[in-house]
Amino acid sequence: MELPVLIVGAGPTGLLLACQLAIHKIPFRIIDKNKDHTTQSRALVIQARSVEILDQMGIAEKAIRHGQIARAGNAYINGKRMVRIPFIDIGKGLTKFPHILMLEQSHTERILEEFLQSHGYHVERRTELIRLSQNEERVSSVIRSNERNEETIKSKYVVGADGAHSIVREQLKIPFGGKTYQQSLFVLDCKAEVDLPNDEMHLAFAGTSIGGLFPLTNGRWRILGTIPPEVAGKEEITFEDVATNFAQRVKMKVKLKDPHWISAYHSHHRYASTFQLGRCFLAGDAAHIHSPVGAQGMNTGLQDAYNLAWKLTLAMKGKAKATLLDTYTEERIIIARNLVDTIDKVFNFLTSPNSLIKMFRSYLFPPGMQLGGALFKHLKLVQQFAFTRVSELGVHYRESSLSKNASWGNFSSHAPHPGERLPFAEYIDGSDNVTNIQDRMTEKFFCLFIFNDKIPDDILSAILPYNEFISVETIPFSEKTKTLYKRFGIRKTGCYLVRPDMYIGYRDVNINAQELLRHLTQNYFDKV
Repeated sequence: MELPVLIVGAGPTGLLLACQLAIHKIPFRIIDKNKDHTTQSRALVIQARSVEILDQMGIAEKAIRHGQIARAGNAYINGKRMVRIPFIDIGKGLTKFPHILMLEQSHTERILEEFLQSHGYHVERRTELIRLSQNEERVSSVIRSNERNEETIKSKYVVGADGAHSIVREQLKIPFGGKTYQQSLFVLDCKAEVDLPNDEMHLAFAGTSIGGLFPLTNGRWRILGTIPPEVAGKEEITFEDVATNFAQRVKMKVKLKDPHWISAYHSHHRYASTFQLGRCFLAGDAAHIHSPVGAQGMNTGLQDAYNLAWKLTLAMKGKAKATLLDTYTEERIIIARNLVDTIDKVFNFLTSPNSLIKMFRSYLFPPGMQLGGALFKHLKLVQQFAFTRVSELGVHYRESSLSKNASWGNFSSHAPHPGERLPFAEYIDGSDNVTNIQDRMTEKFFCLFIFNDKIPDDILSAILPYNEFISVETIPFSEKTKTLYKRFGIRKTGCYLVRPDMYIGYRDVNINAQELLRHLTQNYFDKV
């Protein structure tokens, strides 16, 4: 029997993809060469957009319970604190989760794996991909388990979520362009003697050295920093190599002790030339890698999985338009490219040994940071702009082919556009409860919001062939909902079609059944 999907790699990206396929009852196998999920903290920050994804799965509160909400962020230059930015409710009004959640990757993986197990699936551990080949109809993958038993799996699709050294990407011979930075980094979990708040983030800059201190549970700290030049050439970096003189390098009063684990690596910025070749896909670190500055890597991988999962689901149910899967690379590679380029510029600025840049960092950057911090504290718009960028709430697909010719009628400029995330918008429903429109998304895949007191008959007829995949929610106009109508640019009636990944696919002020049907068959579904 042919397997629908084989997922290679059970880190956060592969696990989330597996969870989404399990929700939509698409059979799959997920393999990983490691004997268990990671026990190390690794990726530490779960951004608000990722928490929204977990919330749609019903596991956001569990993640928050196991993590810690950062109260503030601090930046130091040559030992002097330049700015402290409060984080509590920094994104209030933008999301249900207006904060920065610190959750160790070991907990993230465990939560996702437990969700997967509750749906009757498990990760096949100590199992790795050896080679693959494909034709127009299927992919043949040779896997090896327990270091000896080989098996050939025939599947409709393969997804490589197997990290920076992806065997899937290697087998497909997809170029992985970019560069490796000269500066090497280390990541360390340990205890520390330090006079700093243990519920705030701390970043220190001194010369060409970077130091980051992020609180973990049980009195531990995540330490991030540049490796001293005198030990950068060693094959294996030890705790003593980076802990010795760490305080002097970052000019902070801190003593590192009791290491739990340490990892040293060259930081790269690279992305694959395509995220799809035939019936094979790349996601997460297999598709793009960059410096940990900004805490975007794992979160971007989770969004890769979320974008791909619903498209694979439609394809496996035989309903997808032939071109739908092509939009995965189209939508996600732009995000990866922009992210890699932005983080590359930031990392180079912070670590460059260039004398002019060092002078700028030493003399102009500190007062600029203080001024920026003052503006940030007092201007809500600046706070929201920054939070939207960092939290990935601002990720959009406005230029996607799926978003073209997807708006009918005159909408106000502030109304959400096709390709944008369905905004967080609260209103009072018919039962006098405060409701967030995002919570009205159902498990039925697409959601058609009708701003009217009833569903027009021609709309019901238009979506009848796709009834399995589209739910309809009506929002009648009243004093209680008029702010929602205004937020969505609706004067009397209108509709918004929201994709399964909570991005707007289509909008219309006239609720035109023919145009809606055209959009559905032109972009998502095969014609009946």
